[in-house]
Amino acid sequence: METANTMRVNAYAGSYGGHSSSPQDRQQQRRQKKMALLDAVESGNLEAAKLAFKVLTNFDRALTAEPLFVRLSHLLETGHVYLAQQVVREIKTKLVHAAPIGALPVHAPSAPRGPQPDGLHFVDMRA
Repeated sequence: METANTMRVNAYAGSYGGHSSSPQDRQQQRRQKKMALLDAVESGNLEAAKLAFKVLTNFDRALTAEPLFVRLSHLLETGHVYLAQQVVREIKTKLVHAAPIGALPVHAPSAPRGPQPDGLHFVDMRA
């Protein structure tokens, strides 16, 4: 995977990569940088993974406090590619199971139904 194109930074403030980007654009950029890191680690390319990690943490400093990313950072710095790949699997598992709460449809409770015939008998439950 060519990492040079996925980590290009545009220095113009009014453009897509600048500081005045919308929150959705910023989330998309964060997601792209995170996926570039995960792909580089999974492919076993240590230098690309180190660069992708540096780009991601420069973009989002909050990741330096997340335990899995701290562990990934140490493993990349010490050159433990296999263990870093295990951490990436943990991160991906965590991402899959972290669906937004509002994403699930909420159904209104249905109104209680009156007595229904079962085909053979009619049972009046109101009595």
